[in-house]
Amino acid sequence: MPTALDGLRVLDLSASLAGAYAARLFGDYGADVLLVEHAPGHALRHASPITGEASLLHTYVNWNKRSASSGDVAALAAGADVVITTEGLEQPTVAAVLDVLPKDSVHLSVTAHGLEGPLAGAPGDNLTACATTGWAQINRCEGEGPLQLPVNQTGYIAGVAAFVAGCAALVRRGQSGQGDRVDVSEAEALAQTCAPWALMGIYIGGNRISRGPNGARARDRAGPLWRTADGMINYGYGDWAQWTNALSSFGLDDLANDPALIPQLGRNQHDTRPVRDGLAEASATRDKWDIFHTLAGYRCISGVVQNTAELLANEQLNARGFFVETTAGGKTVRAPGAHAKLSDTPWRLRAPAPEAPGADSWKSRGQRPGEGEALAGGPLAGIRVLAFTQAWAGTWCTELLSLLGAHVVQIESRKRADVWRGAGAPVPPGLRRDGVTQHGHNTNGMYNSVNLNKHAITLDMRHPDGMAMFWDMVPNFDIMVDNFSPHVMPNWGVTLETLREKRPDMIFASISGYGIGGPLSEYPANGATTEPMAGLSSIHGYPGDEAANTGGLIPDPISGYYMAAAILAAVLHRQKTGKGQRVDLAMMEAVAVQVGDAIVEQSATGHIRAPAGNAHPDAAPYGYFETTEDNWLAVGVHSDAQWHALCRHMGVPEAAEDARFATVAGRRSHADEVNALVSTWAVGREAAAEAMALCDLGIPAAEARDFMEIYRRPSPQFAARHFLSPVRHPEAGTHLVATLPFRYRDGDLPGVRYSPCFGEQSAEVLNSELGVDDARYAELVEAGITGTERIY
Repeated sequence: MPTALDGLRVLDLSASLAGAYAARLFGDYGADVLLVEHAPGHALRHASPITGEASLLHTYVNWNKRSASSGDVAALAAGADVVITTEGLEQPTVAAVLDVLPKDSVHLSVTAHGLEGPLAGAPGDNLTACATTGWAQINRCEGEGPLQLPVNQTGYIAGVAAFVAGCAALVRRGQSGQGDRVDVSEAEALAQTCAPWALMGIYIGGNRISRGPNGARARDRAGPLWRTADGMINYGYGDWAQWTNALSSFGLDDLANDPALIPQLGRNQHDTRPVRDGLAEASATRDKWDIFHTLAGYRCISGVVQNTAELLANEQLNARGFFVETTAGGKTVRAPGAHAKLSDTPWRLRAPAPEAPGADSWKSRGQRPGEGEALAGGPLAGIRVLAFTQAWAGTWCTELLSLLGAHVVQIESRKRADVWRGAGAPVPPGLRRDGVTQHGHNTNGMYNSVNLNKHAITLDMRHPDGMAMFWDMVPNFDIMVDNFSPHVMPNWGVTLETLREKRPDMIFASISGYGIGGPLSEYPANGATTEPMAGLSSIHGYPGDEAANTGGLIPDPISGYYMAAAILAAVLHRQKTGKGQRVDLAMMEAVAVQVGDAIVEQSATGHIRAPAGNAHPDAAPYGYFETTEDNWLAVGVHSDAQWHALCRHMGVPEAAEDARFATVAGRRSHADEVNALVSTWAVGREAAAEAMALCDLGIPAAEARDFMEIYRRPSPQFAARHFLSPVRHPEAGTHLVATLPFRYRDGDLPGVRYSPCFGEQSAEVLNSELGVDDARYAELVEAGITGTERIY
């Protein structure tokens, strides 16, 4: 079976997880990836967890590659289609490669902060990325310090973001014959996974969202996880449509019949604390899976916390053939497989991570594109997308495409608007202006974060005229994306086969909680339920926690990144062959991929990873250190050189000579003591100034700023790269909005346009696509088929 990236040559010069993971994704889709290793081998070969002599992180992140020694890198670079680097342009290895890189090659740079700005070239890690993006603050428990995401999350997220950026550059290259330099910031890639909450908070005003959309987690109350008789579970009761049935199943009849809570629209505007507490009491004596299946029978969302052992035994994942087998230290282990299923060019594990360097040449011919002329307006200019996406996962995917230049038309119904427009919520207090017509569904910060550069139309797919207009538009589009439950599109008669009758090369991509097929396929899900189901909750939290959800529904943007990656792989295949295909992404699988090294560890050793808080298996000191009251400095020391530099900076050179702390392993075994040294030194210091000083010394460091302030008043680094751009919305006004987490040297990116008002481009799009004139449009509005006003 062909692969999407047959013949593509990728030279992996990475020294970080993010760069190595981006390279692996190219290999997963069929590229010939050469990993160049300098003695004593790639950094991930020495990364924990290690069993025998094999790093399980190397096992997971460096498969589908061949290893080459660092002999004649220039000769390899001269034949590469893509070169991946993770150091600054001034570094000798990078500079030497760039001197010989063909003009039609793509240079994909993946660094902690990007190649521009005051932090260009400064080191970073998961701890500092969580500090600079706000994750450290919104993950907190009340009365406890900042909390990072599990240690490898930034690397994986930045890696898939880099793959998306690199694929887009290759799409443009296929048109123009020209290469480009792509500059990916790990911090910005992570920021896009929480930025919508900040804009929502800014719209509301004040600091209500400073600890995330649900506020700080409290130890003395349930939520977002509830304890059951045999584990933990998440409840999305704000979205339960069959309220009475769901609450009655817990024996909570008074709440089940409360007229204020029965309507889904506006439920969250009422006091739901009695619901939270009632569920806590009722759940404590019940089986988690019985609860899960009972609620699913009422189409009510919940998600069971699964650890890595439970994931490997999960019926849905195994029914869909999610797990693959590879080798680690001569032993067969199981690992997560595809983040998405492509019908014609599937993701494939073709080779285990290399045991030692042995390759010295390319085995493929490479892809030398012909000369041409790319369309202006971004690397995806000319690609047209029809989207039935809502909330976050699907809309983030299609926003990535639109910010890259694709023409995205997003379809809603006048009777069913995107839920992220706010289910009946009023105009936020921070936006209300006299003399300006405003609507709650046009002034929601969540929606306005993830629908930039799109065209919004309304179309009633249940009406014969609406359905007919949809089918008349289909031939004009290249890609269709939806994130409905798997039955919805087929019930409308929309399948790859019927789409191909209208557009033979159509790419049809769907996101759902559990994917198309398997016993849970039709079960409802969202980000909060996917975290526990996919295993992420089982490794997140403070030490001693059984599990914890993150502070902001991270499965949605993770899934959006991976869906964009799969779509662009399909686009590159179609660019070569003229063939479209089906793409099926299960959020549960995309997020389980992010837990992959923990799953491999369980398979290899039997160890079930638990929340580790702000620890790192290969770094110490490492953590958030309080400087003044509730102001925090992130510091991560990953090498002996960094430790010596830190000791000198703190004025304790004797600590650098202490034999107990002479190695990373020694410092890890005495982590409490070395962390205490930093904690004592940090008191009374100015976090921002110390962070910059430590970065100048080559030590990852950052101020853990207030979540809202990060997006209200950008850091000099975010400002220098224009990551947060001012966007004027006709009803919400002008605000800073997060944009692409990468830049193109030669790319002609489109300007950033505000997220559209409800149905705003209906008349324009129906006219340009179908020739609908004003009179006919008025008839359609009167019939409720299209328009700009909600029908309740």
